Amino acid sequence: MERTDRPVVPDGLPRLRAGWHASPEQGACLMEYVSVLAGTSFDDHPRCTDPTLAALARLVNDASTDDGRPLLAAFAPALAGTARFRDARRTAAVVEGALRAADAATEHPALLRRHLARAGRRCVRVAGTGPRAGLARWLDPLYRQGPGRHRLEAAVAALWDLPGPRRDAALRATLAAAVAAARAPVTGGPVPSAHAPGPRPDQLQA
Repeated sequence: MERTDRPVVPDGLPRLRAGWHASPEQGACLMEYVSVLAGTSFDDHPRCTDPTLAALARLVNDASTDDGRPLLAAFAPALAGTARFRDARRTAAVVEGALRAADAATEHPALLRRHLARAGRRCVRVAGTGPRAGLARWLDPLYRQGPGRHRLEAAVAALWDLPGPRRDAALRATLAAAVAAARAPVTGGPVPSAHAPGPRPDQLQA
């Protein structure tokens, strides 16, 4: 019997599928879906989403089950409005937030503790003052492409062994925590990290 409890994809938007796609007719990963929603060219690296969040969204999309993946569409409006925030403090908070959410959900937390400790130190460093803090902020593009991305990959990989429904829920919580960290206001002090689970996907459009 065909399932009837999956979210209905609005007309004109592709269905979420794993991997890269040449056109919307073949389906779309979450970031390709975002590009269609934003009215930009069909691409899994749309400029309307910060690259750090986009990298996590692609990982979460491919790690989700076929039943859980349609629920990721609820994140699309929030992802479409983040652009490149060019703030090392926020990048660090996004990575730490994702790791904290994954750490809370995994059955093998030791796998992430080293990554989480280093991500926490990164948050402190880029929010500090002095030459070392300034250099850390200046090197943010390298962090995003190197250690930051590696830590996001570790966060998602740690959830793979969870049973399907639990894995899907944990992946959504991880992405929600990262989006919450990205949308937190930047003040003169450190960017708040998502130490608690992020908002539910249905709250992200508020």
